Amino acid sequence: MPLIRRGLQLVRFQLEQFIVRGTLSRLIVIALTMIIIAVAAGLVAYSVLPRADYADHSAAIWWAFLRLTDSGYLGDDQGIWLRAISTTLTVLGVVLFVGALIATMTQWLNDTIETLEAGYTPIAKNDHILVLGWNNRTAEIIDQLVAAEGRVKRFLRSRGAKRLAIVVLAERVSPALTAELRDVLGRSYKRRQIILRSGNPLRADHLKRVDYAHAGAIVLAAPEFVASGTPDERTIKTLMSAATAHAGLDPEALPLMVAEIYDADLLATARSIYPGPSEIVGTAEIIAHVLVNAVRTPWLIRICNELLAGHDDPEANRFYVRIVDDELVGRRLTLLADDYEHAVLIGLARDGGFLPVHGDDDVRVAAGDRLAFIARSYDDCLPVEGRAAASTPRAARVPRRMRERPVRRVLILGWNQKLPSMLAAFAAHHHEEARIDICSALSIAEREAMLARQGISVSHMALRQIEMDTTAYAQLSGLDLTDYDVVVLVASDWLGSAEAADARLLLCHLVLRRALAAADADPRLVVETMAEENASLFAESGIECLVSPVIQSNLLSQIALRRELHWVVAHLFGARGAEIALRNAVPTGERHHRESVAALAAGAAAKGEVLLGILHGRHGPQRIELNPRDRDTEREFGPDDRLIVLESEVAESAADSPADNTEDTDQGPLTRSV
Repeated sequence: MPLIRRGLQLVRFQLEQFIVRGTLSRLIVIALTMIIIAVAAGLVAYSVLPRADYADHSAAIWWAFLRLTDSGYLGDDQGIWLRAISTTLTVLGVVLFVGALIATMTQWLNDTIETLEAGYTPIAKNDHILVLGWNNRTAEIIDQLVAAEGRVKRFLRSRGAKRLAIVVLAERVSPALTAELRDVLGRSYKRRQIILRSGNPLRADHLKRVDYAHAGAIVLAAPEFVASGTPDERTIKTLMSAATAHAGLDPEALPLMVAEIYDADLLATARSIYPGPSEIVGTAEIIAHVLVNAVRTPWLIRICNELLAGHDDPEANRFYVRIVDDELVGRRLTLLADDYEHAVLIGLARDGGFLPVHGDDDVRVAAGDRLAFIARSYDDCLPVEGRAAASTPRAARVPRRMRERPVRRVLILGWNQKLPSMLAAFAAHHHEEARIDICSALSIAEREAMLARQGISVSHMALRQIEMDTTAYAQLSGLDLTDYDVVVLVASDWLGSAEAADARLLLCHLVLRRALAAADADPRLVVETMAEENASLFAESGIECLVSPVIQSNLLSQIALRRELHWVVAHLFGARGAEIALRNAVPTGERHHRESVAALAAGAAAKGEVLLGILHGRHGPQRIELNPRDRDTEREFGPDDRLIVLESEVAESAADSPADNTEDTDQGPLTRSV
């Protein structure tokens, strides 16, 4: 018995393995089963009820097969036993021939359609934009690629292409991804324009599935929420896979790789991996510097939102780069600013770097250079014919000295991958003293390990790490909230998703408001949120809100279309680059002042600065006017108005001056844990 039982198990197992091989195996099993039934029934009918119609056994078997496959023969049979056999055959035929066959074919069709929808079929495209991976920002990246119509047309024209095609390589394509794209893009969604393919960017054969070698540009966004490790590990591995897959190809013919790296220390490493043209974007470093400068300069986030975030406002200003015309070659960069009436010339992009317009008076425009502007459209970046170029007198370059070393008291609630870069940005301002408290439920040991791994040095800062639940009123109210000038709320990426991070951020904000009211404290609030729809929840007066995923997505998408934009943004919002600052519009000692924007721009240029716009604060709520129109008409400015300028040099403090080198700069211990 055990031997028989084992034999039956073996037969069932082998039958199962044969059936699961595929549709053909299932059809063979159905056919064999029908043949066996037809043979058995035919032999029974011939032996039990022999008829003259049955010339031999084969005729009886054929009779049984016809009843098994076609119920129409059932009325031809006579006699109870013959009808019983034919009826049984007909019922079995419905179950096997009709039911099993239809079920098998239906399953095959479903599997085929599902496989086609999943996108396993290799594509054949040229000059498409390839997005590797799917995360919480992929749909936003695609939306901003589709929305940048003018930049897309110039991108296609430069490559000789006619139509924009976007290909996404996701781990598993599903109807949910398509639904998310439809929800984000709305009427801009075109199924023929956006192609989804299933695959792992870490595998070279899956990269070939999306025809990566013939892409116009590749966008590699780092996953912000990872279960283990760091976001950069996957990015580095993908770059290595792409480099391996490109073996044997001419590096100059490879597509542009736009990859995102969070750890600033890994930027140089990532640049050395990909053999072709690449722009490795430190978006975390850029966002961190925006947040730090927002702490130092009020309203800066609103300025950055207009310049860096993608939106549909035709009056909004953005960064543009335009290749220089032949007639401009050889001219001094500082003398070109007055040639542009509808745009603000901020500098020149050259060989992967950026030269501010007033950074060096001896810089001359060369062939192949790109001029960088702030403008409302690309066409506004054309020089005005017949407009005389003014030679702005330049004052002697003397570093601006501060009378005293300012002290900034900052409370940061939350922790994410950008915090090390934020602390590095604070540390870069040696002329300022920062006293920073960081509160998070993430353990102090993990935070300090991350800082040590990235080599963050904050010797002139007083940094205090506090382990606490930022959504607990009892713990938050235990802090001396009156001691802070600015409170920064950051979304915590260790929670696992953007939704969870923003939910906790909103709760933290509500608890903070209650604690501030109880303590009668009124610091400035700076908030980093992960979803654009949640920004309206922080629309209170005095709260500056930055939606970092939108800015990150816009940077990656626009750099893929115009790589020189990275050179500009990395300088303006990177480490030790130029800075956006506010200046009083009214001279000292005056209450009101009348002057044209052109005169104000000339005055800023004389100090080595670029006038970007005006922060109006006299009438009603404050508003920002970048790239002002009607520059020659005089305006009246009040004591609350500010000029928005781009500094080419960072102010030097008394502590940094050789004459004041006796000042004690020891600010105490690096980190104090509580």
